[in-house]
Amino acid sequence: MTQRDVQPWYRHFWPWFIIVLLGSSVSASLYTVYLAISTAEPVLEQPYDGR
Repeated sequence: MTQRDVQPWYRHFWPWFIIVLLGSSVSASLYTVYLAISTAEPVLEQPYDGR
């Protein structure tokens, strides 16, 4: 039985790809929440009837 060279996890491509993918989705979500809070729609004074 031969022993393979086993690299640590941080030397592989796929863990970093997954970390970057998840990190970018979290940061995009936080930016979307920031935009939703900071640019709120103004409240209308009179009801809009659509005509």
